[in-house]
This record gives sequence, structure tokens and C-alpha cells, in this order.
Amino acid sequence: MTVPAENAVPESGTTVAPGEAVADMRATAKWTIAAVAAVGALLLGGAPLTAVGKVNDGGDALAAFAGLALALAGVGWAIWQTGEVLTPRFTTIADLDRPDMSGLRGIIAQDEVAFYGPFGQSPEDLRAACRLYETTWAKLAVERAKAEDEAEVRVLEQALDDARANAALARRLEGRLVDLVHAWEVRAALRRARVHTLVAMFLVAIGAVLFLTATIDDAPRAPARPLPSPTSSGA
Repeated sequence: MTVPAENAVPESGTTVAPGEAVADMRATAKWTIAAVAAVGALLLGGAPLTAVGKVNDGGDALAAFAGLALALAGVGWAIWQTGEVLTPRFTTIADLDRPDMSGLRGIIAQDEVAFYGPFGQSPEDLRAACRLYETTWAKLAVERAKAEDEAEVRVLEQALDDARANAALARRLEGRLVDLVHAWEVRAALRRARVHTLVAMFLVAIGAVLFLTATIDDAPRAPARPLPSPTSSGA
């Protein structure tokens, strides 16, 4: 028997599909990388020029180098961590059982029918339903090919259509659940990248301050010569 339509996953016109959410999060990561790379280019392109003629001794040179290296390390760290969001992932429905998926499992537990349909209450039940209906579909196809009685053919065709529809629904639910797990992984990676980027920007700021402090021209200035007074010049 075909699964009733009311037991299928409800569609919502306002819900963003997991694939679209992943694309948006990766676009955010790309913009973050571009912004951080611009900061790195500014440091590499502009900072050495500002230091020309302003490094007075070896200590200042070492401090300037350390500041620039620290700032660039922060830039590289932020790009590296944010790049994890763009890294391709191999995701299966079994990943839902990982400890870091506890938040997603909690959401699913609030409305299991919306995620598993009428096929159970766990990923194992959903996979078992996929195998069951696909096996039934294959067996019915063999029996349909051997059947000769017209009434039996009609019964087998109806059963074949039901098994095919149920197998397709189970596979569609499984595929959407895998997409949701994948989107959750990308979401977690983006959140981690934001924290790392924030820390990295603090390193960049500290390095920039250290560099600028080392390149301040603190050489003693020659005392200003007093201007001649008008009376003495007139005499």
C-alpha cells in the first residue's frame, strides 16, 4: 500500500533548503577570506614602506619583524580556519549519530514525522525501510514478468506501484536528511571559523601596534635655533 500523503514530509514555501543554506554559508566564508586577505595584502604592501628610514637599531628591527610576523600569522590562521567551511565533505546518514550532531538530533526529536515520515523514528529505521521497499519492488517486478493471468497482473502492478512509490519516498527522505546533516556540519565549521577569525584579528591588531611602535622615529631632534630679534638685526 502506498504511504498516505498526509504522512509525508510537509513542504513549506518559506523554508530554505539545506543546499541553499550551504551555498549561503560558503558565500559568507568566501567574503570573510577576501576581507582577511585584503588586510594581509595591506600589511605586506604598505607596512614595509612605512618602515623605511624609521628603524633606528637592531631592537627596533626585531620588534618590527615580530609585529609584522604576528599580524601575518593572524591573517593566515583566519584564512586557514575559514577555508574549512569550503572544504568538500563526504556525509552519510550515519554521521547523525556523532556527538557534535546532538543539537540537530534534538531538533529532529521534536517532530520525527517531518524527518523520517512514516518509516520509523531513527536513521536505522529509515535505511531499513529503503532496503525493504526496494527489495519488495525488485521481487514484485520478477513476479510481474512471470505472471500471465490478467487479474494477477493487475494486482502485481498495483503492488509494484506502491512499492516503487514507498521506496522513492524513503530515499527522498534519506537524501534530504543527509543534506541536512551536511548543512549542519558546514554551519558548525562556519561558527568555529568566526571564533578563530575574531581571535586572529586580535593578533593582527597586536602585531600592527607592535610594528608601528617599533617604526616610530624616536631619534632626538636637534634643538631649534632662536630667531634673531628685530632690534639686533636692525643694528
